[in-house]
Amino acid sequence: MPTALLVDDEPSASARLGDLLSAHGEIEVLGAVRSVEQAVTFIAGKIPDIVFLDVEMPGGSGLALLERLPASTEVCFVTAYSQYAVSAYDFGAVDYLVKPVDPDRLEVAVTRILRALGSETPSAAAGSEPPITSPATFVIPLRDGGAKAVIRRDDILWIEGMGNYSRVCVAGDGKPMLVRRSLAHWEKDLPEKDFIRLGRSQLICPARLAIVTWQSRSETVLTFSGSSETLTIGRASAARLREITDAKPTE
Repeated sequence: MPTALLVDDEPSASARLGDLLSAHGEIEVLGAVRSVEQAVTFIAGKIPDIVFLDVEMPGGSGLALLERLPASTEVCFVTAYSQYAVSAYDFGAVDYLVKPVDPDRLEVAVTRILRALGSETPSAAAGSEPPITSPATFVIPLRDGGAKAVIRRDDILWIEGMGNYSRVCVAGDGKPMLVRRSLAHWEKDLPEKDFIRLGRSQLICPARLAIVTWQSRSETVLTFSGSSETLTIGRASAARLREITDAKPTE
């Protein structure tokens, strides 16, 4: 069983993450430490397969630990600051988690960690889950400025094409993001079994479709689980949706 070390200056955060990992039963937590120096001392005795690493800690950044880890040890950032998301992949982290850690999001991270370590979940070993060939995470420039958006494939609800740009709605409370990527580019990179094209300008995740509301003959509103943001589609797209999913519009 893969082993883990938790590095966080907040004991309550480590305790919560440890409890959540125990619920999965796929990763054994060897211990929890509160600083980079304590982590280095711990690793001198036991080398974990994965380090769940806080970034901002008193006395120094958790990033200082990266160059002192064995090459075989993977890293998953755990941080209260989402701006470290892009940096996580630049530093070679297998994934990142934002505090407070969401159990469903942790499940996704555990799957990625096991895959990176060459381990298999029971379902994968049984052949019930096909290998994922499309990127799990996209780092894409926003339309304005030099900022980038980190978009996880599993969080995408719908995408609306706007020429060389697109609006992307992900699960959560945020507004759709306008990014520099065409709908055709998205369609090529996303698994066909999980996303369907509606007309010329929409790509949706049908598994997350919750409500189909008929507004008029030429306008249908789609609501997805995980977000209050809706997507309005036209008559041709609505017909395509019914053809694929048998979705019945509601009044």
